[in-house]
Amino acid sequence: MTARDHGVVWLASFPKSGNTWLRLLLANLLYADEQPVDINHITLPGSSPISRHAIEALTLIDTSLLTHSEVDRLRPQWTRLATADATERSYIKTHDLWRLNAAGEPILGRLTHSVAMYVVRDPRDVAVSLAHHFGCSLDKAIGYLNDGSGDAGRVPRRYAARFDSYLYSWSQHVSSWLEQRDVPVHLLRYEDLLANGPAAFAEAVAFLGLDVSAQAIERALHFAAFDQLQRQEQTHGFQEKLGRASAPFFRSGRAGAWSEVLSPEQQERIVCAHRPLMERLGYL
Repeated sequence: MTARDHGVVWLASFPKSGNTWLRLLLANLLYADEQPVDINHITLPGSSPISRHAIEALTLIDTSLLTHSEVDRLRPQWTRLATADATERSYIKTHDLWRLNAAGEPILGRLTHSVAMYVVRDPRDVAVSLAHHFGCSLDKAIGYLNDGSGDAGRVPRRYAARFDSYLYSWSQHVSSWLEQRDVPVHLLRYEDLLANGPAAFAEAVAFLGLDVSAQAIERALHFAAFDQLQRQEQTHGFQEKLGRASAPFFRSGRAGAWSEVLSPEQQERIVCAHRPLMERLGYL
């Protein structure tokens, strides 16, 4: 099993779009033995570039004394520091919008050999999933999805050890990754993974330059199938589930369930806010 280079693979998405599923697919492809990877110990190498604790340990800087602008100015350097000594490829999850700081440098840095996989999902299904995840109303979840102020990604109390992630709206978030030219990006539709997992995942794996067999891909898909993930969560819980969530983290995984839940008015709010990109991505 080989890869083109060492470096960083950014696993990027708007929240509740399939990022955790992708991480589990990759972990089961690369590191599973005879049993599925433990959902509470996802074995992908790579530390988070938004961890205050990790950065403070590296730099001895008390980050609570810094302004948002100062944090943005320093984050590219911190990302380089956090990944400098890696001896293998790092797979790093991020919900950050791709954006530049005041110096014109990407917040996530310009790293040698870095690539990105961006997972996208129908925003109507994202809204339903967000409502369950945050234990909030559908209308509030839609507001979160449509929020273009930059405040949607502010860190909740549970994640106070992280730097703020700025999401902006669903369209702004998706477009920021697809239109940037600093990092090669592979777009992976959640719906394609559901409908034709072997082909969609094989294409993603090929983008990463991994030489694996069709059997290995099938096994990863089996180990990370939703019924397997649900069984693990029912037995052991899942550490990424919020305390206020109104449903299990691995709740359904279906595509198109929004049509059974959203009112016509709620559907229209989402479509009106995101029609051009939804049409471009095949959701309309």
